[in-house]
Amino acid sequence: MAVTTATLGGVTLPHVQPDGFREEYGYRGSDREMLSGAMVTDLVTATPKRTFELTWREMSESQVSTLKTAFATVDDSSATLVTPLGATVTVTRDIGALALDIRWSSRRATARATVTMRLREV
Repeated sequence: MAVTTATLGGVTLPHVQPDGFREEYGYRGSDREMLSGAMVTDLVTATPKRTFELTWREMSESQVSTLKTAFATVDDSSATLVTPLGATVTVTRDIGALALDIRWSSRRATARATVTMRLREV
């Protein structure tokens, strides 16, 4: 699979780090343990869905601004994500991911950031 330029809501994202793209594939629902010790699973749907975590390092202020613009496309609705692997998926923010994780540091008197974005397939 070739690595491509990712987009979110039509906004072209900076290239993620070589280890900066994580995809989880699983089911939505919950498990319960019964008194007998048996496990009962209640699925919302039998169709697996994906969650995505994208991480960037050493981002400039303008690149962080681009990521903020892209993240705004999923503020209260869904948007199309083209992953770094070329898959096209409709996504929203992941549960509890109300904000981008932005950690600033200084490199030779220049501000640089590590940014993490978490999304989930609709």
